[in-house]
Amino acid sequence: AKLDEFFAEGLENRYARHQKTNQMTRDWAVKHGFTLFPEAGYESLTLTCINNGAKEGGTVVDVPKLQGLMKEKGILIDGGYGKLKGKAFRLSNMGDETEETMGDLFAKLDASMEALG
Repeated sequence: AKLDEFFAEGLENRYARHQKTNQMTRDWAVKHGFTLFPEAGYESLTLTCINNGAKEGGTVVDVPKLQGLMKEKGILIDGGYGKLKGKAFRLSNMGDETEETMGDLFAKLDASMEALG
């Protein structure tokens, strides 16, 4: 069934959707004062790694608290691992994510960011 959906959408349309939802994610990050972790040209179109103090510049939040608030809303976000644990977090826009589902994610992130102060 999933493959039927995949082929019905078409590869070019799927790539375009991922590109659109990825840009939405980057726009959300910039709106909140974050910078991206990857150097320009090395970004993924399906996953956004947001700098949270790993590199100079941009907003820094308490990632474990953000994760907890998001988990209460039914969403898991990755808080980095190894040397980047807590210094970056990742938001996925791959698979079946749409502008609508990403909008829901951003609304929940906005509420969580507001709760963090």
